[in-house]
Amino acid sequence: MHAIRSVGGALTILLALNALVFAQGTADIVGRVTDTSGGVLPAVTVTAENIATKNVRTTITSGTGDYVFTLLPIGVYTVRIELTGFQPVNSRVELATGDRARVDARLQLGTVEESIIVTGVSPLLQTDSATVSSLIDQKTVQDAPIPGRNIIRMVQLIPGASEGAVSSLANGTRPDERRQTSSVSINGVNDVLNNQLVDGMDNNERSIGTVAIKPSIDAIAEVRVQTNMYTAETGRTLGGVINIITKSGGNQFHGSGFEFGRHERFDSRLFFAEGKPITRQNQYGGSLGGPIKSSKTFFFADYEGYRIRQGVPSLITVPTVKMRTGDFSELSTPIYDAMNAVRTPFPGNVIPAERFDPIAAKYVALYPMPTNGALSNNYAFTNNRTQNNQATDFRVDHRFNDNDTVFARYSYNKTDTVTPSLCPPVTIGSQTIDPTCIVGGAATGNYAGPNYTSAHNMVGSWAHVFSATTISEIKANFSKPDILSLGPNYGKNLGDFFGVANANDGTADASGLPLMEMRPTTFAAVGETQWVPLHVYNKAYQVAGSVTQARGAHNLKIGGAMVLRRWGVLQSNSAQGLWGFDSTPTNSGTGTGGHAFASFLLGYPTDVRRLYTPGSPVYHTDESSAYVQDDWRATSWLTVNLGVRYDVFGPLTEKDDHLSNFVPAEGKLLVAGQDGVSRTAGVKTDFSNIGPRLGFSSTLPHQMVLRGGWGLAYYPNNKNAGAYMKNPPFTANYGPITSNAASNGVPNMFLKDGLPVVTFSSPQSPAGNVIGTDVNFKSDRSKQFNLMIEKEFAGNVVTAGYIGSRGDRLNLGVAMNYNLAPAGPGAVQSRRPYFSQYPQMANVNILSNVGKSTYNAWQFGFNRRYRTGLTMNSHYTWSHSRQMTPVPWDFSQFEWGDTQQFDVRHRWALTANYELPWGKTFTGVAHGFLSAWQVNSTAYLQSGVAYTVVNAASRTNTGNNAGTLNGGDRPNINGNPNLPADQRTVQQWFDTSVFSAAPQFTSGNVGLSEMHGPPQRRLDMSIFKDLSMGGTRKLQLRVEVYNVTNTPSFGLPDFNFGSTGFGSISNTGNSIPRQMQFGVKYLF
Repeated sequence: MHAIRSVGGALTILLALNALVFAQGTADIVGRVTDTSGGVLPAVTVTAENIATKNVRTTITSGTGDYVFTLLPIGVYTVRIELTGFQPVNSRVELATGDRARVDARLQLGTVEESIIVTGVSPLLQTDSATVSSLIDQKTVQDAPIPGRNIIRMVQLIPGASEGAVSSLANGTRPDERRQTSSVSINGVNDVLNNQLVDGMDNNERSIGTVAIKPSIDAIAEVRVQTNMYTAETGRTLGGVINIITKSGGNQFHGSGFEFGRHERFDSRLFFAEGKPITRQNQYGGSLGGPIKSSKTFFFADYEGYRIRQGVPSLITVPTVKMRTGDFSELSTPIYDAMNAVRTPFPGNVIPAERFDPIAAKYVALYPMPTNGALSNNYAFTNNRTQNNQATDFRVDHRFNDNDTVFARYSYNKTDTVTPSLCPPVTIGSQTIDPTCIVGGAATGNYAGPNYTSAHNMVGSWAHVFSATTISEIKANFSKPDILSLGPNYGKNLGDFFGVANANDGTADASGLPLMEMRPTTFAAVGETQWVPLHVYNKAYQVAGSVTQARGAHNLKIGGAMVLRRWGVLQSNSAQGLWGFDSTPTNSGTGTGGHAFASFLLGYPTDVRRLYTPGSPVYHTDESSAYVQDDWRATSWLTVNLGVRYDVFGPLTEKDDHLSNFVPAEGKLLVAGQDGVSRTAGVKTDFSNIGPRLGFSSTLPHQMVLRGGWGLAYYPNNKNAGAYMKNPPFTANYGPITSNAASNGVPNMFLKDGLPVVTFSSPQSPAGNVIGTDVNFKSDRSKQFNLMIEKEFAGNVVTAGYIGSRGDRLNLGVAMNYNLAPAGPGAVQSRRPYFSQYPQMANVNILSNVGKSTYNAWQFGFNRRYRTGLTMNSHYTWSHSRQMTPVPWDFSQFEWGDTQQFDVRHRWALTANYELPWGKTFTGVAHGFLSAWQVNSTAYLQSGVAYTVVNAASRTNTGNNAGTLNGGDRPNINGNPNLPADQRTVQQWFDTSVFSAAPQFTSGNVGLSEMHGPPQRRLDMSIFKDLSMGGTRKLQLRVEVYNVTNTPSFGLPDFNFGSTGFGSISNTGNSIPRQMQFGVKYLF
């Protein structure tokens, strides 16, 4: 920590002395001035005037004839180049964020009166930078059909990007993020490893990696996304740098007012739904910007409200009517009695009622009756989800003089959401109980209950021009996103109600319904979802900056940044306890037969656990960086980008030292601040994050540019649960303790016994799961490289190129279980490596940098700038993303496979706007009706994402969970599981017959991520009619249609071998049916 403070202190001094820049909504203009013979002209005066604000900047060319304007706010500029005795040249150029526009001039002899006017637009070819980036301009932001007016939907359409995983932390389906999706995967990288910025400053929610604030569409000027070979001034990412630029006011008043609405009457039915669920959505608001004092002070303000009530249809698996009574005669597999030394089937496959566990017998009433006679996917239900959202922004820009400008902005978001359960509430006696009916695993289910999310953000900036060649800016930022998610039964001690001993301890966070999880997790579980309640509170303080100086053909930039993060995460894995049931206690003892619900009725859990963390921890970490960048115009046709960046991401500390870390090498827990242990619980600071950047851009004949580069980037991926080191003596843990029945023995754990009394254990005798971080934890690292070629023709640009990366030192979300029992028979606990030393300790999951990844892609793009009413951006990406991770049943082995849920082999995307030419020559009523129509569209088509087939019930008996996408052991495969396209159905997506059970206590030969899910496709369109109201005022009538073709994009099939639904698909993931939205917008 002393080293971090030293780095931070040095940066603070740098900022105080030098000021800075940090990639806000700014751009550069560069150029070289020569005479008609090609000789360079020094001391030429060059001015750049912002047309909207009248702000003027002046510089002179160097001895090599070069000039540069840096830190220019985005907008339209007039560039004037003049030298006594020569004709002046006037050019018009439009700048977008991150542009490095080249305005060269060849001066001719003459006088001022003989000036040359050049009509220009924003640059088409990228002639001076190797960075791979995409721009979403203001017209696209305002006109594209964007579901929910969520700008992330447009980021998902840039080259190399796709929507993240269905179960992602950022996709709006989890308690961590209930707002509209923030999920975007860039170049095959996990969607929470991006760097989110607003106006160039930090916009990252620290605990999970999503965004802090989401400005309204009407507040966004444009979005710049860097995807490979980042500039040295940007980092903290392995995926993309997403920079949202907010609007500012100008010398004219401009604004908007809007109302959009949706109703189920105009929507289609979701594929698996029995009818059209209710949809009532309203989105409304407005914006206003203009001068406070002409050419000096400007403001911009906006507000947006969003209200939606929407039915959520579900199709889940619940026990049949016969199963509820213990009758499993509908199954082809027998149910065995595990209480016999040699297991024998129950006569008629019926469990006698007198054998029911008393708690299980009561819980059965929580399950709804099936709505059809099938064994799986037999209950359809629709429940309503509600969400109310508010977003507002206020920005002021002030110009003291030509050398000093400042701006300040405040943004606020507030979202209240109620997520429904997948089955209705049940009244038993005096209690009304929400069963939740979780599907997909307790940690990845629907997370029913209320959520309250709010976010504040403030930023301020001061730019100062020292001279014609030197400029600086200083900026500061404060961000405060907070999250509260609760379960539907929060505050009710339902464990006491059902007689589950010690499940509720009297505290609010341990209230609710104890969870009975059925495995495979496609069978509905009842109880509170894991990881809820969730309390997250964040504070981030940032200063950042640089000094930029032009020296001849070199444009030098030096700067740095520091982010101080303070946040808390109060969350328990299973505060009320979790009982896991699978088929092993009721199978034959050799792996055949059995059923999870039968094990549940008998009260034979496979494992029992509780992880409860009371209190309110507050974590601290610092992120410091410094960089140097040199953009060198080596020749008239070659620019070289040289840079180096240095990042220091400090390990976590907690305000009261409530961290304890298990160190396998020492075989013990280290408690922060005790016995000489550091406040980081032994985790060392990583000082190795040196990131060189080398790139070039070469202007070729025939309006072509060849550019490429190589660089290193780093990410502080120590934010997930293991990094918080919630262990004894700061937790009350129990288990997971595994029953003898899991290894085909006689059950020795029973639901009726409830949980033991759990007390806070000491570091000397830890119990239950223990988590921690490798003491030598390193920042994730990515080697990035690209080679691209661009060709301009007739105002269009075609692009082709290769983009690649090699990741190492990666924490891929896989914790190394150092206490994993070897595969084999018998009780799991006694076979664990640390059993003799810590007999009550279960899994020991340590975050380690053992992962590796590769990404290779070819990108092809076509960009048509606005001409004859048409704008178009179309691109195709052919890519392959792979990862290396530990084998889930043996962490001493590693395997390569496609990056699960992020390997998208083929993806095509389109954004287009077309102003219809009709009616322009008409007059009167015909002109009013036929003119000013516009059609807009977005579309994508992609191949399916990767997944792994796993066992529904563990065969290895190691204590690792089965039935999860990343964990568990696997069956054998003998043959090709991929069915011909015309044979794939939702009932059977792949050939299940090629899979078979591996021998007991072994894992099969199924490889990691060898299967790919269904393809995804969608077309969204809108049509506008503008009604002129005089001057710049107009009324815009809009109809928007999402998923025009009503094509379902299915989710992943059931990949749990041994489940009744194995190979079938029962959901459409994040897909939507065709939806229509009507809107009106007033613009002036």
